[in-house]
Amino acid sequence: MESFNEEKEKNTVWKKNLPVLWIAVFLCCASYTSCIPFLPVYIMREMGVPQSEVNFWAGISFAVTFLGCTVMAPYWGALADHVGQRKMALRAGYGLALTYFLTGVCQNVYQLIGVRILCGIVAGFVPACMSMASSSLPESRMGWGMGLMQTALSSGTIMGPLMGGYMASWFGMRMSFYLGSLALFAGTVAVMLVVKDMTILQKGSFSASSLWHDLKDSLKNKELRFIMFMFFMIQTCIMTIQPLITMYVGQLMGAMGDEAVKMSGVIFSLAGFAGILAAPFWGKRGQRYGYVRVFALVTFTAGFINLFQVFIKDVWQFAAIQFIYGLFLAGAVPNINANLTVVTDKATRGKAFGLSTSANQFGGVVGPLLGGALGAVMTTRYVLVATGCILMCMGAYSYFTREHKAA
Repeated sequence: MESFNEEKEKNTVWKKNLPVLWIAVFLCCASYTSCIPFLPVYIMREMGVPQSEVNFWAGISFAVTFLGCTVMAPYWGALADHVGQRKMALRAGYGLALTYFLTGVCQNVYQLIGVRILCGIVAGFVPACMSMASSSLPESRMGWGMGLMQTALSSGTIMGPLMGGYMASWFGMRMSFYLGSLALFAGTVAVMLVVKDMTILQKGSFSASSLWHDLKDSLKNKELRFIMFMFFMIQTCIMTIQPLITMYVGQLMGAMGDEAVKMSGVIFSLAGFAGILAAPFWGKRGQRYGYVRVFALVTFTAGFINLFQVFIKDVWQFAAIQFIYGLFLAGAVPNINANLTVVTDKATRGKAFGLSTSANQFGGVVGPLLGGALGAVMTTRYVLVATGCILMCMGAYSYFTREHKAA
């Protein structure tokens, strides 16, 4: 009878929760992608950093944020099981809105680094919203509802860079951060006023020491360790490139002016559009032919496509290669995520996803640092080629150590 009442309540609550959570996630993703990809230009223009040092400081600013996420994500996730996801969403939403505002008032790179560390520490708005959506949806609506929530992520990823490029051109780069802060604040207020948290809370005291115990137990799974390593490498490759793209577009266009910022927004949006087009296709191929096999195919092919960066002559060729590259790389995460459900049981799956998230975030620490270091000794096109080689090695390693061995 209790489960019947719970399902009846869900049939009412989800109709209120889902639209608000969709808008909140969209605003969060759009705010992020409208500001953060342009951080290198912000560092150069607003803080007076010489262009020769921009890649270094941009790499540091990206890395410290992901470091904060890596350290705090397991703690916030475990705490949410005891206090509820709604409180975690409010904590993260208001905290991120504050950090975006503070980014807009920073006067030097040292202040920026401090704010970016704080940003990583308080992050976690989107996972909390996604969790609340899944908790409030009835089983009959789960697949449809979570698919709808995924469109909020994708739509924000597409719209954010376009809006950010034009906002920076029209109103200045600092105003982009203020508007991003306002959008996040509005989304968080909507969650606070409307959303009801249906998360089932764990009883008993919360102990941080249990996290270490769970970590040791989960890492005994050899296949989970492989998946964590793949998550780490994928994110490392992505974040090696991302901080360099805006400045590289400026080089290809001959000047780091407003037109280059707008064009960078278009290229970032193309990557999001490629993900919407290709991710469902590769997900279905993985279900049919095997997740590891398709993961190996898409990572190897994406890496091979990146080798053609050495031949590009103008920004439109770069945009075309990035789009095709995105069509293949979009299949990596869905298939490795799906494989995670194959190699773990239901009782430990939540912990496994948490560990994979931490591995992914740690790649976000290493990637920008690697990109900054490589950018100091070689041109950006060869950094892109280097990441292509890494992806090809990952695809070959996955196939010959997992798929080929199993066959």
